Amino acid sequence: MQPLQPDDPGEVGDYRLLARLGAGGMGTVYLGRSPGGRAVAVKVVQERFGRDAHYRARFRREVAAAQTVTGAFTAALLDAAPEAEVPWLVMEYLPGQSLREAVASYGGLPPIALRLLAAALAEALADIHRAGLAHRDLKPGNIMLTARGPRVIDFGIARPVDATAITLPGSLLGTPSFMSPEQAAGGLAGPAGDVFALGAVLVFTATGQEPFTAEDRAATLARVRVARTDLGGITDRGLRALVAACLRREPERRPSAAAVLDRLGEPTASVHGTGWLPAPLAEAIDRGVARTEVPPNAAAPVAELAVQGALAGETTADPSAVTAGPSASSGNAGSRRPSRRSLLLAAAAVPVAAGAAVALAETVLSASEDSPSPPRSSSSHSPSQSRTATARPAVATRQWKTKVIDDDQHYPDLYNAGDVVVATSSGQNDVRALDPRTGEILWSRAADTSGSGFVTAGTDAVYLFDARDGDSTEDFVLRAVHPASGATRWTSRVPFFPWGTTATGSVLCIAEGNQVRALDAEDGRPRWTARATGNASFAASAALVVAGGDDLAGMNAGSGRIRWRRELAQSPVFAVISDGMVFAGDNVGTVYAVRADDGTVAWQQAFGYRSSIRHAGNGLLYVGEADGRVRAFRAGTGKPVWSRRPGLESSSYGKSDTLGVSGGTLWVQAPDQTVYALDTADGRVLWTYGAQAATGSTSASGSGALAVDGLVLLGTLDGHVEAVNPPGRLNGGTRGAA
Repeated sequence: MQPLQPDDPGEVGDYRLLARLGAGGMGTVYLGRSPGGRAVAVKVVQERFGRDAHYRARFRREVAAAQTVTGAFTAALLDAAPEAEVPWLVMEYLPGQSLREAVASYGGLPPIALRLLAAALAEALADIHRAGLAHRDLKPGNIMLTARGPRVIDFGIARPVDATAITLPGSLLGTPSFMSPEQAAGGLAGPAGDVFALGAVLVFTATGQEPFTAEDRAATLARVRVARTDLGGITDRGLRALVAACLRREPERRPSAAAVLDRLGEPTASVHGTGWLPAPLAEAIDRGVARTEVPPNAAAPVAELAVQGALAGETTADPSAVTAGPSASSGNAGSRRPSRRSLLLAAAAVPVAAGAAVALAETVLSASEDSPSPPRSSSSHSPSQSRTATARPAVATRQWKTKVIDDDQHYPDLYNAGDVVVATSSGQNDVRALDPRTGEILWSRAADTSGSGFVTAGTDAVYLFDARDGDSTEDFVLRAVHPASGATRWTSRVPFFPWGTTATGSVLCIAEGNQVRALDAEDGRPRWTARATGNASFAASAALVVAGGDDLAGMNAGSGRIRWRRELAQSPVFAVISDGMVFAGDNVGTVYAVRADDGTVAWQQAFGYRSSIRHAGNGLLYVGEADGRVRAFRAGTGKPVWSRRPGLESSSYGKSDTLGVSGGTLWVQAPDQTVYALDTADGRVLWTYGAQAATGSTSASGSGALAVDGLVLLGTLDGHVEAVNPPGRLNGGTRGAA
């Protein structure tokens, strides 16, 4: 919570504004006071969106949805003015803690409390569904634990179940870890999807672990689509069976929310108040409520009010929304240190925990969250590791810094394209090209970046899909633009939602439904079409195109002829081609090394499913693991070469992410949030740089770090690209480091 800013209104309608609760790309949420002295959350839409007919219609739907839901376990809409010059609405103010925050701070709920919560959530969903609505984004961050019991909040993407026309083609509404399989596959999310999300929420509440979270968004969605997870953490056998029914892959086989409520039976205690919660959590909520009481005579602006429950690490329907308050990097004494990805998302939600504000409208999701890993005892580190960690390697300096994404809460993905670097981010609808020597933005284009592989870069062209209006039913327009100027070279219409693109030297391949289509890279003319078996992984080299769905298929890049097929134990979710090998990973963390020439499996190894396996080069495969360790393996044999855990001197813990590899250097984001340049030969630290950088995407050509003209370019947390000058770089060249 922050004081009002000079340009903030003093009142909206009949409501006096006291402080800012949060602000984002589409509006601002304030703490306010009603004429009768009641504390409320007031959402005010940005004026430019109020002038947009499409957004105003969407806002009216949001208000109408919230007005029809009046159950005991949902937040109440108190007032709204969707037709005002600047639209606004007022929601019930609910101080307390989000379920995510509560579980992160106090651990999973015991069986009795878990069953009571299950009943409350099922009743809330039943009320929503009876109103002809679907929530479509039920997750721990949208469930409040308050002094008056649990509440389901955030109807920012709820709308009538049969309303499909306004859905952005190819977009996915919801949060990946709590989506249903039909949502993850791009289908319509209805009441059955809410029931699946309920099951996922209950697994999280019992164990503290999201049931489907993987290394990135694509891998998470792949895990959701197969709907396989471990329910052993739910010790109540009856509840475990009910959760398993909620998590069935087929929507028609799941019980309705009302049926879930019936199967739970009569509750054994009341969830009104906090007495049903573990004592430490209940006391924290009660203390927080006491601190957030707003006296009727409180003046505006308010300098600062203590508010419990600011959300951290939660993707919402509006990824651009940010919370006001301490920065993500400041941390709290005694709390778990968040992972790099959770720091990325730490301010991504309107603070509904502090005000139960409706989220800022439906948009495409951009990322998923990694759960924090438990701390490792310092006694487990070998002496050799400790000596390496305390050696204090050289520190790189910054050459230039350029803002490339308007939203401060997204990382840019970076692409090499001839003599320029292209920067974009999923869902930002903007692509920019930079001069890597100076950071100057050479050109900018509106483009659809909502899906994996929607931006692909080659030496001679950057391939983009035109940005689309939400009501558009026309074909997708693929555009090849010149890297240096941004001028259009050719266009082609794509009749289906593509799930990926990949470029080789001579063709651009587009994956559409169950087929792969190749266009001539020079003029966009069709070259060949081949049948694929699914939409999980897609990669290409100069001679080979690999597509993975139910199995892995290798195709000749020039003709599309199927060279080999390889059935794997699990469907692959990513593929990388390097050193004459295809490295394919599945949704349970197994990596298969397949020979590119004939498709035979050279070796396979199981890693944690949160492992970062994105880069291969110099005959090695590099793996960043959930415990912070980075390991290198021989590409052809799988034999371990070296293991390193950078950032040890900071006593940090958590996951390391591989950012990129070039020449003899591997760039890694360590758990202490520092970028480490490692020697690919032995893993020793060459230099460090203090930046929270992007990990890029496994399923596209984007990366979090690129070496260009002796500099290392990093996409960083606040939407910038930073050019790092490695130690030893002289006169535009490099000396050993990069």
